[in-house]
Parts: sequence; C-alpha cells; structure tokens
Amino acid sequence: MEKEIKVSGMMLSIAISVLFTLMIAGHVQAESAVAARTNPEVGVQIVTGKVTDEKGGPLIGVSVSEKGTKNGVLTDANGNYKIQVSADNAVLLFSYVGYNPKTEPLNGRSTLNVTLEPKSTNISEIVVTALGIKRESKKLGYAAENVRVGEITTNRSTNFVNSLEGKVAGLDISPPASGPGGSTKIRLRGQSAFQGDNAPLIVLNGLPLSQSPSSTNGYTQSVDLGDNMQQINPDDIESMTVLKGATAAALYGSRASNGALIITTKSGNKNGGIGIEFTSNFTQNKALDFTDFQYEYGQGENNVRPKTQGQAQSSGAWSFGEKFDNAPTYQFDGVQRPYAPERNRISKFFRLANAWTNTIAFSGGNDKGSFRFSYSNQDAQGIIPNNDYHKKIFNLGLNYNFTPKLSAQIYVNYDHENNNNPPVIGIQGSSVTNYMYRYSNSVSLDVLKAAAIDANGNETPTSRFTTLTNPYWIMQKQFTKQTKDHLLGTATLRYQFFDWLYLQGRVNMEYSPSYYEQNSPTGTLANAAAPVGLYNGSYNSNDNTYRALNADFLLGGGHKWGPFSFDATVGGNTFPSSSQGYTVTATNFYVRDFYTLGNGVTNTSAFAVSKSTVNSLYGTAEFGYKSYLFLNVTGRNDWFSVLSPEHNHYFYPSVSGSFVFSEFLKNPPSWLTFGKIRATYANVGSANGINPYSNSLTFTLSQNAFNGVPLGSISNVTTPNQAIKPYSVKEKEIGLELRMFNSRVNLDIAAYDKHTTNQILSVAISNASGYTGTIVNLGELQNRGMEFLLELVPIRKPNFSWRSAFNTAINTSKVLALANGQKQLTLGAGEFFGSIVDQVGLPLNQIQGSTYRRDSNGKIIVSGGKPVASTSPALFGSALPKATGGWVNTFTYKRFTLMAHIDYKKGGKILSSSNLNFLREGLSKESLVGREGGVKFDAVNADGTPNTTAVNAEDFYANYRSQGILDPFVYKSDFIKLRNLSVSYDFSKMMKTKFIKGLVLSAVCHNVLIIKKYTPNIDPEAISSSGDILTGYEQSSLPTTRTYGFNLNVKF
Repeated sequence: MEKEIKVSGMMLSIAISVLFTLMIAGHVQAESAVAARTNPEVGVQIVTGKVTDEKGGPLIGVSVSEKGTKNGVLTDANGNYKIQVSADNAVLLFSYVGYNPKTEPLNGRSTLNVTLEPKSTNISEIVVTALGIKRESKKLGYAAENVRVGEITTNRSTNFVNSLEGKVAGLDISPPASGPGGSTKIRLRGQSAFQGDNAPLIVLNGLPLSQSPSSTNGYTQSVDLGDNMQQINPDDIESMTVLKGATAAALYGSRASNGALIITTKSGNKNGGIGIEFTSNFTQNKALDFTDFQYEYGQGENNVRPKTQGQAQSSGAWSFGEKFDNAPTYQFDGVQRPYAPERNRISKFFRLANAWTNTIAFSGGNDKGSFRFSYSNQDAQGIIPNNDYHKKIFNLGLNYNFTPKLSAQIYVNYDHENNNNPPVIGIQGSSVTNYMYRYSNSVSLDVLKAAAIDANGNETPTSRFTTLTNPYWIMQKQFTKQTKDHLLGTATLRYQFFDWLYLQGRVNMEYSPSYYEQNSPTGTLANAAAPVGLYNGSYNSNDNTYRALNADFLLGGGHKWGPFSFDATVGGNTFPSSSQGYTVTATNFYVRDFYTLGNGVTNTSAFAVSKSTVNSLYGTAEFGYKSYLFLNVTGRNDWFSVLSPEHNHYFYPSVSGSFVFSEFLKNPPSWLTFGKIRATYANVGSANGINPYSNSLTFTLSQNAFNGVPLGSISNVTTPNQAIKPYSVKEKEIGLELRMFNSRVNLDIAAYDKHTTNQILSVAISNASGYTGTIVNLGELQNRGMEFLLELVPIRKPNFSWRSAFNTAINTSKVLALANGQKQLTLGAGEFFGSIVDQVGLPLNQIQGSTYRRDSNGKIIVSGGKPVASTSPALFGSALPKATGGWVNTFTYKRFTLMAHIDYKKGGKILSSSNLNFLREGLSKESLVGREGGVKFDAVNADGTPNTTAVNAEDFYANYRSQGILDPFVYKSDFIKLRNLSVSYDFSKMMKTKFIKGLVLSAVCHNVLIIKKYTPNIDPEAISSSGDILTGYEQSSLPTTRTYGFNLNVKF
C-alpha cells in the first residue's frame, strides 16, 4: 500500500506538471495562431524570401517573425516564406533549432533572403558554468569542454554516458560489463580520494546530483543496479559541459573535488510555433567471444575421462581428461554420449539482445516563452536470456517571460525503471557467466538445460564445486528484481531589475523510492540444508527512499566603464537530504517454492535512516580589461550538519585568469584566429567518508529485559572523532587555447597539479577502548597530468567536409602519505588471489600478490617440480591507465555523414582470475603443455640444482591457485579500439510537404573492432565494478557486446 501511495503521488505530480504545460502550450499556440493570421489593420507590407543553411540547402520550418509584434510564419518545404509586416522599417527575427538566430532590418526591402549558420562548437562559444551561470569561454581561466550532443544521440547506449568514451580529454569512462541497466565508472583527472565517491558531480538543470552507482563490489553486492545517469534521456539534452578542474566546479564547494558534468535539457524555442519530434532507435547486441580454448582433450581429471555418473558429476569443472575420440562417455545426467568437443558455447548461450527506444516530443513557443514535453520508452534485453530492462522517462521544460523583467523556468524529469534479473558478476556462485566460461568443454548446452533439475526438483550436480551453479537452474528458479522511480524538479524565478542587475531564486527537488527483491531458490546445491520438514533457501526484500531539497538564490550584476568591466554574483544554498531503508530476509520455508516473508521460518529485519544538511554562502567577482584580460575570483563557505559544531564550516576559494593575446596584438598573424592563455588555482573539498551520526554515539536495545527494565548497549564500532573535517583538494592549472587558419586548426592544452590532503581514513585502535577503530584526517595523494585536444578541418567545401578531432590525457597519481605512518592501505581482495592496495610513494591501485620465489641469481625456485610462492607479497603495477584518448573523424558529403571513432587506454595493469581458471581447469591452450609426460618447469631446486622433475599437468597448474602466484595472470590492460562507426543521411530536402520538417536516418555500430590488446581470452575492459576497491581485478564479467543499430529522427 505504501509503495502504491508513493507511485500515485509521483504520478499526480507528473499529471499536474503536464496539465500546467498544456495550459501554457494552449496559450502559446493561441498566440502563435494569431501571429500567423493576416491582420489588415496592422500589416501594411508583404515580405517574401528564402532561408537556407550554410551549404545553400533550404531550411524547412524556420520561425520568421516581426520583432515587437505577434506576426510570424514558418518556412515551407523549399525554405520559402511570406510574411505581412507592420512597417517598411520592420526587423525580422529568424530562428531554427541547431542554428544561430539572426536579426535582419528590412530597410524598405520587400524581398529578403537569409542564410543561417549552425551553432558553433568552437572554443569561443557560450559555456554553461557552475550554478548555471553562462559565460563566454574566452573569459574562463580553466578547462571546460562542451560535448557534441549529436554524437551521443547517434551512437547511443542504454546508459547515455557510455557514449562519451574517448570523446573528452581527461574524462575516463569505464562501463562494467553488467547488463543493460548497469552503472558506469566516471573519473575526471584521476581519483581524488583513496576510496568512496570519486565520480564528478552531476548538475541537471541546476540540481546537483551524485552519480550514486549501485555497483558490484565483490563482497556485499553481486549485481549492478545502475546509477543516476540512467534517468537522463539523451534526446532531451540541450547542452552538456564538462567542468574538468577544481576551479571550474569551485562554486559547488565540498561537492567539487571531482569536477562536474553540467547538463541542461531542452525547453523549446521562442517564436517556434508548435512542433512534434519523433525519434526511434533499434539496436541489437551480440556477445563477442575472445576465448582461444583447446578442443583436443575433454572432461576428466588426471588424463582420465569420467567412467561413472558420479565421476562425471564430480569432475565437471575440469577438462584434463583424455583426447576426444567420440567414444560413449558418462555425463552428469547418467547418460553416455560421444566424447566430443562442445564449441562456440558463448555464441550459442548468450542471445542476440534487442533494444528499442522511442521518444516523442511536443514543443512550441512565442515571443514570451517556450515549452517542450517528451515521453521516452525503452525496452532492452540482456544477452542472458532472462535479463531485461525497461525504462520510461517523462521530461518537461518550460520558459516564460511574464513581463520584460520577470521570467520563470520549470524543468521536471520523471523516470520509472524495471530491472529484471540483472546478472551476477564479479563472483562465483549464481553467476551465469562464471559457469559458462569454466564448465568442461565436452557437455552440450542442450544437456545442461534438459537435466538442470533432478527428479526431486533440486539442482542436479554438475561439479563438486557448489560455487558453479548450472545457469539453466538459475534462469528457471532464481529471480532478482528492482523497481525504481526517480522524480527531479527545478523551478527558477528571475527578476531583472536593470540591464546590469538581476535576482534569481531556484528550488530543486529529488525524490527516489526503490524496491528490490531477490531469492536463493530451494534445492540450490550451495544452500545449507534446512531442518527436517522444511525447505532451504532465502528471500530478501528491500525498500529504500531518498529525498533531497536544493534551494538557492543568486544576486548578480555587472557594468562596464570604458575599457574596464566588472561582473559579480552573491548567493546562498541549503541542501537537506534524507534516506531510509527497510530490509527483511526470510530463511528456510514451510511451503516449497513460495517466496514470501510470511512463508519464511526465520525472519530478520533491519531499518536504517539518515539525514544531513549542508548550508552555503558563495560569491564571484570577475574583472575584465579591453576584452582580452580577465580575472575571476570565487569563494564558498559550507556548514555541515554531520560535523561537530566546533569544526563544521570550511571555506573554498578559487582564482583564475585568462589573457586573450589574439585581442591584445595590434597586428596578429593572419593565421591566428584566436589565442588565449589561462591559469587557475582552487581549494575545494569533499565530506565523502563522513557519514551522518558518525560523530555521535548510537545505541541498540536488547530484545530481552532485565527485571522488566530494557537493556541497551552502544552500537558504534568506530569511536567518534569530533575533530574530523572534509578532505581538501588543491589544484593548479595552466592552459593554452589556439584557433588558427580561420578555425580550421584548433588546439587546447592543459597541465594540472592536484593535491589531496586530510584524506579521511579509518585506523585501528586498541580493543581495550571498546572500539575497533576511528576515522582520522591523515592521507595525502597527488594527481598530475596534461590534456591535449586537437581539432582539424582539412577539407571544407560546399558539398564535402572532413572534421578530425584527437584528444589525449596523461595522468599520474602518487600516494604521499597514509594514516599513522602506514605504508600500505588494502582496498579490496580478489576472490581467488591477489589484492588491490595503495602504497606510499607509488601510483594508486597497485595489484599485489605472491610472486615466484627466486634465488640470488633471479632463478625461480621449485619444490617437487612446482613453483613456490614468495615469502612476502610483490607489487605488479597500477591498475589505472596513465593515458586515455580518442580520435573522431567525421566526413560529410552533401546529406551523407560518416563518423569513425577510435579510442585507447595505455599504462595500466589487469589481474585476470578467468585466465587462472582457464589454465588450472584445462580449458586454455596454455594448459596443453605437459599433457603428455608432465610439465618440467625451467627452474632450480632450493639447493640451486636444475629442476628435472616432471609434474602432472593438472597438479602443476592447480599449484598457481594454491600458492596464489600472480605472475602468469597479470597483463597490460592497454588497448586500441575502433569504438564506433555511423553513417547518416538527411532526407529533409526530399520531403515535399510542410507536414514533415526534417527526417534523418542513421546506421551505427558500437565496439566494432579491437585493433590491439595484450590480454588473452578476455577483453581488457572486462571489469565488473564501477567502484575503485577492485580496480584492475577481472572476474566473471559479462562478455563484451558488439552493437548494431538504426536511428530515425523525424520533425513535424
């Protein structure tokens, strides 16, 4: 009932918003209709003409209006228009989506032909910065890059931010292979913190959002439940700006340590009339198989095939049997079948996964305002047959000028998600991927499917490893479901007192309830036995709700005195947020296969609530001189409810400057179009790691009373630290921007030094204190790097153009200090072997584990012919890439557009548990060595004599697991990929009707080709988590998919 009330409340909010939109739309439409009619009392002159694009082609549906009146028309299918104006000196306004508006005085002319230029994406455009303040890019003293939104909508993915891979210098996108509803790892200029949230701040229509990835972590969560980027429909995005450095995001204070992504959604166009836009996208995802397995030997152990059903059920995880000969051989279901290889298991099991996305948008506007309302529906299949994901998004954008001085903006975004059976990744157990890659190579999928359930309704054993669960058992018996709603709203009211002074008030709201349920089915071999008469298994139900309010005001103004200019803003913000969650788990059941809390024998529950508030005051001041010299100063003070009153406020300043030397030079070189030098310094921070109530004692009441009196105890395991404070990120940056040869050669270079101090770390303390640890401000780390962006336009002809854009970023990190003089911090440990650590003096995220033990001459030491592990662990290098980048080439011939995108990463390492299992279980070709005669390893004995002992192949390779030796399984994670190919054709010119204003059809392919990699059997991007604690550890992720698709965009 409570869930129904929540959903009903949100639907009521949506209904009210839609109703309000329709009221405004009706008003706009009525005024537009009046504007389109001829008024003989007003109109005294007829003006005709044609509107074309930069290539000379007609533009259909351009809004043509007379300034200061309600007279307005739209161009026809040939770009022609005819308008009645009130005077021969009238001024006409021309506006069209994707093009710069144009104003033309008639000056007595009765014919006026106009050419519109597409909106510029070059360096000197207007940029949306922190708090939604729009500024000319030449005034910015920091790196900010506008994203080409068209490339996102053409080469789209279920989580739109994945389309940014390799597109923005310094922005590292790493999507886990986790299904269509998964999250994405987003990092800007490396990691600012050892642990926790290292993603940039997401600002949607002025509302600051955390990315909030709900990702696998190898411990407490094994499925990826997505992030806040899933709620954004790329068709709704008007603009997107990446604020890379600390200064760029400094006005967000304690939330600015990782930069910011500023996203503004569409709200229609003034003087645009009523329009409809329909976009349809279809994609098909195909699993790619990078394995290079052996198919000479089949199921079995120690060179012997199964002789009985019991042996077949025991040895299912090994392919160390005999050579294939088609002789009848027992399999796990007791049936003898030909002893033959089962090839192409990956392509046979994982399905072709289809996804449909359809968006319809209604928009309109007049001289007072505009609106846009859209609805999007997405249905996506996962490559695992029982996985599917469904998403509906409603989006509203509204601008309206009540008076010449008073204006309002409203944005509403609501999405509803259903994620059914997201795959288990990153661990063993009920992971379909784990089983499909590790099971023996001589049992067909048909047999696994037919015999998955035994006569008693339980899982049929296929291996003595209960951590290998038959995927057909999982798909028939196990379920995981999440339902999530997300409502975002922004309302802005702005009053322009004078041309140079305004006051703005804004309220943002975020509300997100979610419901999650999962079972571990009765009869699963990995489940513990239930008491007699009961049935084993478990059922889990989780209900969470998050609420946040973000309210701010901004008073801003500016003035010019001769060559000097001054702009300033002051403002304040309050950000209260709260969350609550209720979890109930039922263990063992009275009635079989009936998964409810009421049917559970033992029920356990937990309730958690969290509330916090951050209040802020901030201001900016910008000084300019002759349009070529600019100085910008900002400051923000945050007050935190989670901190003790004595240490609850911190100040975050920044200063930046830019020198436009192309404006300063009296006679600049003819090849120089634009040139700017910039420099900046900022001190921002983050309260990440300081949780609500962490500085307070919390209590737990016992279930049993003593003499009728309830007993309580302190539940804290970490002692409060009243002196804890947010960590600090100090960043320095310099940059150079050049536009040359009429903007056909554009260059942007940045260098930065980012220093994080007072990291929040947990340290152990004496158990005698009654606690196990405390949190302190002691850790330090550094990120240094460079970013490089080069854009070329080698060919620019009326019918053909070629744009080439190359970006690269280099980032090196270094751990400077840890808590209490520690030299190492363990982030996470792999399930099979190895761990990820931070080591003082080295880059972040080091892969650590046992290595070969060697003698003084560096030779490997063996015992009984098998390698021996080192006495102490070794470091194998950082999992983080040192360099990332991409190269985009766009060719346009008349109405055809071809785009090719290559991206790369270089300098990181990856530890592959999959290749360990492929070797020790006899699947990889490397395991063929020693099948006949044993493995005689090139090494020495402890006494220094050469090894002459040959070891059975299965025993030898199993030794790597028992000894935990990493050496053969650590690889370079470098790659070069042909990431995207797309071809589009604009049919708009062929539409000989006023009804259809534009039509574009595109064909796309994603993950086209791996040009270079160093990882056998796996994709180097085969990660399972969007977090940082297991970065570089590969295990049981889904296969990489290649995507084929079509996009259709129609404007009416």
